[in-house]
Amino acid sequence: MPRARNTGITVRAKMKPKPLRPGDGLAGRAEWEAMKASRRNLTPAEAVRECDFLTAQYRRMFGMPEIDLKKIVAALHAKKIPFVLTGAHGISTWTGRPRSTHDVDILVKSGRNYQRAVKAIQGLYPDLEMRLLAGVAAFFVPGERQSVIDVIFPHRLDIAQTLETAITAEVQGMKVRVPTLEAALANKYGAMLALSREFTRRGQDAVDFATMVKHSMDEGRDPIDMARLAKLGELVWPEGGGKEIVRFVEEAKAGKVPNPTPSSSP
Repeated sequence: MPRARNTGITVRAKMKPKPLRPGDGLAGRAEWEAMKASRRNLTPAEAVRECDFLTAQYRRMFGMPEIDLKKIVAALHAKKIPFVLTGAHGISTWTGRPRSTHDVDILVKSGRNYQRAVKAIQGLYPDLEMRLLAGVAAFFVPGERQSVIDVIFPHRLDIAQTLETAITAEVQGMKVRVPTLEAALANKYGAMLALSREFTRRGQDAVDFATMVKHSMDEGRDPIDMARLAKLGELVWPEGGGKEIVRFVEEAKAGKVPNPTPSSSP
């Protein structure tokens, strides 16, 4: 059988085109993505009111028992118990993106005020189950695994400062207090370092932190007081927290979500 002649010509196999990655060809969506990530300038009162509305709507839609923020605030005022709204209600003005939340977080001083606040919530919602956990009295709808009201006392020095420095807003004729921007950032920083906190919640804390930083750079917003923030960071983690929280702010300004290293945990 005759052998094929060597012509000196190299024949290359035809290469298959590389498949596109999911993001390829979507550069034109950048404007849309920026729009979806935008934040709104809301006063503390507007933000608390919107968060409350979204939460009430969420509970109604899914047939959940009513937890009325206005009734809670009125009950605490009637007993002359000073408090600060934290959680989603407290940070919405700083994120510029109010969202519904499963619970109402109330920060009060430890001792007598804490005991009186717990008793006031028990009187307002006698059907809720109260469980005493570390630093918090958590109220549950019977049969549920997530609390709907948390009465918290400061378990870190930065949280004690949150209570002392909170700002006042008037929501539908009622005065409430929410954390300052720097205190809200420090509280989120402390939550990010808490190894006992479930990792997905720590991830949400990091996203909230970054969102608050980005919103502070938006037009019409006050900048972060970095000196005050560094002092609060030191209260979270002495001899290290001040520098790290400042670094986290710079990372967020650069478009990164802060990611604490294992050595960050106090």
